[in-house]
This record gives sequence, C-alpha cells and structure tokens, in this order.
Amino acid sequence: MPQSALKTAEFPTPVNDETTIDQKRIVARLSSRWFLQGLTLVKSFGGGDILDGLILLAITEANTRHLNGPDGRFQASNDIPPNDVRRPVSVYVVARELGISYETARRHVQRLIKAGKIDRVEDGVVVPDSVFADYETQGLTAKNYSNTRRFLDQLRELGVI
Repeated sequence: MPQSALKTAEFPTPVNDETTIDQKRIVARLSSRWFLQGLTLVKSFGGGDILDGLILLAITEANTRHLNGPDGRFQASNDIPPNDVRRPVSVYVVARELGISYETARRHVQRLIKAGKIDRVEDGVVVPDSVFADYETQGLTAKNYSNTRRFLDQLRELGVI
C-alpha cells in the first residue's frame, strides 16, 4: 500500500445548500483571511520559512493521521502522541504530496533534522514529540485553534454551516 502524506479533509456539510451569491462572496473573504492567518502560523512553525513549515506540517499529519479516529487517544491538547506511535513517512512521499521536487524536500528535511525538528528513523522521518511539547509550538497550536474556531463561528453566523 503506497504511503500518502496528505489526505483530503472532510469538510462540514452545508446546512443550507441554497447559499446566496452574497454569502459566497463573504465566505470567500472570510476563508481568505483564515487561510492567510494559517499560513502565517505555518511560517512560524517552520522557523520563518514557509516551506519548512509546510514540510513539518505534512510530516506531522502523515505521522499521526492514524490517531484521528473516534477512540479518543491523544486528542487532548496536553496529550501529545509519543514517538513510538508516530508512523514514519518517506521524504519522497512528502515531496510528491506537496508538489515539490524530491531534491527540494530532501534539502529542507536535512536542514530541519539539523535543527532538531525532524528525526530520521528506519522507515522515513518523523516530527518528534519534543517539538510539540515546546512552548512556542503549544502557542501556535492554540492560535490555530482560535483562528479556526473564529472562522467556523463566522460561517455559522452566516447560516452556511
């Protein structure tokens, strides 16, 4: 079975399929703001480099995707999944899923390994639990939560979801 670093997220089903053009325009504006704020957080996660942040995020998602089920494991904000439950992902898969060259991904991964943000293991790479226990990463996680909550609340106020 081939590895996949990223999967398409399941989005909430619209409550009202008869969204007006005005609502669509407002949703487009709100989603642009949410997206740009998210990119700022990704850039911070990458130490100021947006591609480093995207690679860290893609590796993190691949390492922990299997934990997103309904069993409730590691879902609390202070319940960081330990290294032994993270599933490694190859640099090739990360490059393919992000649509960048393998060589570009490899160079960024090497830099992130040197910085201590990624560990190379037998079957690929993982973002270790220590990165998520870091005070700065905890703050970025909280900001991402607030940003996403605000966006969803605005969509609910519009009656879109």
